[in-house]
Amino acid sequence: MAHPRIVIAGPYSGVGKTTISVGIMGALKRRGLKVQAFKVGPDYIDPSHHSIILNRPSRNLDAWMVSSEGIIEIFERAVRNVDIAVIEGVMGLFDGFDESDGNGSTAHIAKLLRSPVLLVINAHGMTKSAAPLALGYRLYDPDLRVSGFILNKVAGEKHKNSCKRAIQSATGLPVLGALPFNRDIEMQERHLGLIPQREKAHPEPFLEKLIETIEENIDIDKILYIAKSAEKLPRSRHTVYPEHEHEKNVAIGVAFDESFNFYYQDNLDMLRAYGADIKFFSTIRDNSIPQGVSGLYIGGGLPEMLPEELGANISMLKSVKKVAEDEMPIYAECGGLMYLTDYITDFKNRSYRMVGLLNARSVMTKNLTLNYTLADVVEDNPLSRKGDVLRGHEFHYSKILDVPIDARFSYRMKVGRGIDGKRDAWLEHKALASYMHMHFAYQRRFVKNFLRTCEDYSRS
Repeated sequence: MAHPRIVIAGPYSGVGKTTISVGIMGALKRRGLKVQAFKVGPDYIDPSHHSIILNRPSRNLDAWMVSSEGIIEIFERAVRNVDIAVIEGVMGLFDGFDESDGNGSTAHIAKLLRSPVLLVINAHGMTKSAAPLALGYRLYDPDLRVSGFILNKVAGEKHKNSCKRAIQSATGLPVLGALPFNRDIEMQERHLGLIPQREKAHPEPFLEKLIETIEENIDIDKILYIAKSAEKLPRSRHTVYPEHEHEKNVAIGVAFDESFNFYYQDNLDMLRAYGADIKFFSTIRDNSIPQGVSGLYIGGGLPEMLPEELGANISMLKSVKKVAEDEMPIYAECGGLMYLTDYITDFKNRSYRMVGLLNARSVMTKNLTLNYTLADVVEDNPLSRKGDVLRGHEFHYSKILDVPIDARFSYRMKVGRGIDGKRDAWLEHKALASYMHMHFAYQRRFVKNFLRTCEDYSRS
């Protein structure tokens, strides 16, 4: 079956891909269509906006962390029983982790999924000059199907028409619409990009205004027509999910609230598919971890924005530390790593007590660490075994200070910084805490290893 789908891309970051993608998703949903959203790359924040507008989880498509077969499987599994898929690109259309062939770029994913592409062009400050820009993207890769353009930040009707005529004349492709410059529909940003929708950064009136603006200025019927012209996908094999879901045999507590919400949806779904009963809990509002769990997953997020609330929940801090010292398996990524240290020091140099399992300090800085990562596993841990090779990514403004000289680390970094520039994945009891984020679809045995370790704990 040729699932209708469209990729929303841009020549570079900041042209308005997320705003336009979310607005188009909302407009399609208003028509009574079931819409599935995707995000190219290792982004957690943009998918949160997709998920809110559609009331269904958005999913990531990342070629560094997931094989081509895995990406096709994740896509096909997610689009069953939906009417259309909207895939938001990352950075510029051809920007990837390997500049020689654009591997991991939006173009790479579009070609892999045989999807037509709409290119968003920020028209501010140009008219006819938009035409050679559009033409270059139209012709650069003959294997990529660029199918049309959307203009953003046009100054008025005359400006829109001048750009539209020039682009259509040069490329032979349609301009499907043009958004006027309008601060009322600009999405709010912070140090890691857009503010996650979990924090209700963009309330319903804002989203309604955005959808109305999209409907007034973009030809949704033509987008549907182009999406329906997508080619049939190759059949995928079961390289990520089991052919049949396993019976639930272990309960896993997953921290999910305003501080911890950076999870790949497929990570959670894979845990369920391989036998986990997931019990969500809040590190801010709940007094302790859920009853009956045999492992914890504390993902990334923004604990630096609510450190006072986290530190004030002393009963939760004690609950997490106690089960860790009792050898319960814990997997913590980035924000979760910070939560397990002694203190978090925020951007204003104020320190707040945290769990205290890892005797070090998490300190916010002005320097961004942003990398795809590659690491050798040098010590067995709840997810991986010595000799394994891991791929992931890191994205944070913090650093870990005062790490004890005898701290044990499971990863030796080949690409990326990790905790100290050379090592990552601090191992304390059976808690594994790393700056590296992983997509479990990279190696599904990591899920099986973690759940097996949790089962062993439940029987101990």
